[in-house]
Amino acid sequence: MLDMYIFHCFRLTLKMFQNLLNKQYSVLLIFATIVLIVVGYNFYNGNVLNMYYTQNKNPLSWDGVPTHKDTLVDWKQVNQMRKLPRAVKWSKIKRRTPPSKEDMYDKWIVVTSIAAPTSDVKLLSKIAGWKLLVVGDKKTPKSWSLPNTIYLSVEKQVELGYRTAQVMPYSNYARKTIGHLYAIQHGAKMIYETDDDTHPYNNTIKFFQEQKGDFYVYSTDRDTVNPYAHFGQASIWPRGYPLENIANPPVYTFVKCKDARALIQQGVVDGDPDVDAVFRLTRKDDGVQLDLRFDPKAPPILIPPGAYTPYNCQNTLHFKDAFWGLVLPPSGTLRVTDIWRSFYVQRLLQEVNGYLGYFGPTAYQVRNAHNYLRDFIDEEELYYKSGRYISYLEKWNGRGLDFFNRMLKLAIDLVVEDIWKPIDAVVVEAWIEDLVSFGYEPPKLSTTPKPCKHIIESTKEMKFQQQPSSHLRIGKKMKEIQSLG
Repeated sequence: MLDMYIFHCFRLTLKMFQNLLNKQYSVLLIFATIVLIVVGYNFYNGNVLNMYYTQNKNPLSWDGVPTHKDTLVDWKQVNQMRKLPRAVKWSKIKRRTPPSKEDMYDKWIVVTSIAAPTSDVKLLSKIAGWKLLVVGDKKTPKSWSLPNTIYLSVEKQVELGYRTAQVMPYSNYARKTIGHLYAIQHGAKMIYETDDDTHPYNNTIKFFQEQKGDFYVYSTDRDTVNPYAHFGQASIWPRGYPLENIANPPVYTFVKCKDARALIQQGVVDGDPDVDAVFRLTRKDDGVQLDLRFDPKAPPILIPPGAYTPYNCQNTLHFKDAFWGLVLPPSGTLRVTDIWRSFYVQRLLQEVNGYLGYFGPTAYQVRNAHNYLRDFIDEEELYYKSGRYISYLEKWNGRGLDFFNRMLKLAIDLVVEDIWKPIDAVVVEAWIEDLVSFGYEPPKLSTTPKPCKHIIESTKEMKFQQQPSSHLRIGKKMKEIQSLG
């Protein structure tokens, strides 16, 4: 009943504003619509959470959460103390026998899919020098097969014997994590993460493909930056970006750093990029396919320590020193899990002087069919928790612990803060134990983290050409926002 009531309220609200919109007032009314949506769904969320807490006496309890049989953590004690009681001794974990050399590859592409091989997946399987791995789930066709591709059925995932597979829920996007483990165990030095409806331009994975380089880094005291503005789309924002910050003026100031470690490289995607349901519900006419473009001339930029921005699973390159950050927390919906991971990982990158980099358009997406209102409901945690999540990360510290214990401590602390759920911390512990069993070594901790050790170009402003964007009442053709009088 509540779902239907809210659904009809949104239909009426959107129809009213669509009737009122004209070019002169479009921006103002779009943001008014966003405010109404957020307020309405805060009411919706409150009712849903009340029902959830009524049915579950303590959803933040580890009681009843499945753990693997060899866990090194006393989760009952964690539940009582509401913290990591003591550092885990990872040396207790038995090492696995390495795979044979013929099964080892340096470069892996990891995708999860419940569909038969799509045209984009078929193209991915043909990229020279890369090995494609597809992770299935219970809905994936039993007959799934593709040349030059390793397919992990649910049965194969169990046979692998990973601790993570024992605790990871089925019918969950986060099962992609098992594919990451397989690639790491089988010699990966780089992992490219994408989806079954995205294809790299020229069927080539570009990026920088080196862990160190000279990069421009945002010069700002802000706790969030919107990299879409740098690439020519100042009026849109990544999925998961705190809604309370989208009206802030863009940041265009940078310093250039020598030998910065861009351990994770996110490429923006042309076509139907990764934006949230608020954008899709309020910034295009019904039936219009988004075809947004980013400026390919804008150079890559890095996010500095202390600043955050979401990154996703859509078009992302990970280097070995950041493989620890490939684990996806399963409690969030498909629209939340990778964003919750992104903030978690960015905080831990600060411990090892690593950076998240944003790169220009390297891929194109024609998005699979989605119900935007359903997406909105699936994203609701992002709308009211992202800002609080980032605020908590700014004050968190893991001093006195090794890197893997810092990972586990932060996961547990996020549960205590009601940002993550208990199953997420259990998965992180199992994931770390699997990594250790492969002989994976985490990056060295930094004793004196610095935003930029060697500045080779002082603070400068860089603005690139704003690209045509999507707005209501302009039809199918994208237009520059300046042209809307």
